[in-house]
Amino acid sequence: MTLMTALLGAAQAALVAPQPGETVILLEEHVMLVFDPLTGDQTLVIQHIVQGTSTPFGVLIPTPKPAEARIVSSRLRRAIRSQLHPTGRLQRTLAVDFVSWVGGCALRDVGDAVPGASTETSKSRAPDATATQLGNAADPIDDWLLRNGLTLSPAQATWLEELRRIGWSVTGVLVKPRNDGPSPPDRLAGPVIALTHPATEPVYATGHPPYALAGSAEQRPMIELAVLTEWAVDLDLAGAYEPFFAATLTQRDVQRMSSDAGGLPWTFRRDGTLTAYTLEAGRIPPIIRFARTDPREQRKPAPLPRIREHRLRVPVELVLIIVVLLGWAWLRFGGKMRRGGRISDS
Repeated sequence: MTLMTALLGAAQAALVAPQPGETVILLEEHVMLVFDPLTGDQTLVIQHIVQGTSTPFGVLIPTPKPAEARIVSSRLRRAIRSQLHPTGRLQRTLAVDFVSWVGGCALRDVGDAVPGASTETSKSRAPDATATQLGNAADPIDDWLLRNGLTLSPAQATWLEELRRIGWSVTGVLVKPRNDGPSPPDRLAGPVIALTHPATEPVYATGHPPYALAGSAEQRPMIELAVLTEWAVDLDLAGAYEPFFAATLTQRDVQRMSSDAGGLPWTFRRDGTLTAYTLEAGRIPPIIRFARTDPREQRKPAPLPRIREHRLRVPVELVLIIVVLLGWAWLRFGGKMRRGGRISDS
């Protein structure tokens, strides 16, 4: 059986619907496609990375058939990432920050983080999310957008109409970022979405309408696309697209992933092959096809070192005090030692 994607007309992987007057820029998209030919179903595990925002927005994801959608634990995404991007040994680094007691007291505004408190934005809590199956009729999609105060551009609306015309269904995901600080983080990791639907062959469409990008033509989201099925696959695209990951997963590997993730939403439980590519949206056709290929040589990226940085805050005033004390000690006791040496010589 050949693994491939097929769709008539223009199609995109996901569509971001912001509130009127707001901008949500899609930075990255991480997708794992799991096709089980024995059960005839397909599961998409998707996570989007957007530019930091504190306002709710929607994500519309089309599938060829109505999908059972659920928001799953981020442990599933971490389990997938541990396969694709293995981590190496822990490396510790020390960074010295010179601070000022006087300057800190004089310049610290009300509401500033207290010294020693963590100000990392990458550890912000995951946003709240709710997935709703909207079908392929226009009214449920329009009602969902109006009910949640979201909007679409004319190009997006036309695109959805084309998908509905060929029978595709749409799942809407309402994402509500959590405001844990005065400003949103630079990057916001969206919810991990799992969509399972019947399929005679796995199908995936990629690319994003211009409204979702809302930036210059050079701002193109990166797509990490992984495929897990019974055999090795290759991209059916013009040009050389080499996977950054290609390896055989045994049933034990799949079970270990299931254990790490706290349960997997797909039915695939056998030996298989995991193949992963990094693509740039806008530079590939909206329809991506995978073709069965001969088993390739195992390819895995080098383990990335885990960097743990320890920061030492050294007050400038303390350094000045130490320098003054050392100078005073040298002048006092060093002078006596020199005088004592001259007396003994005589």
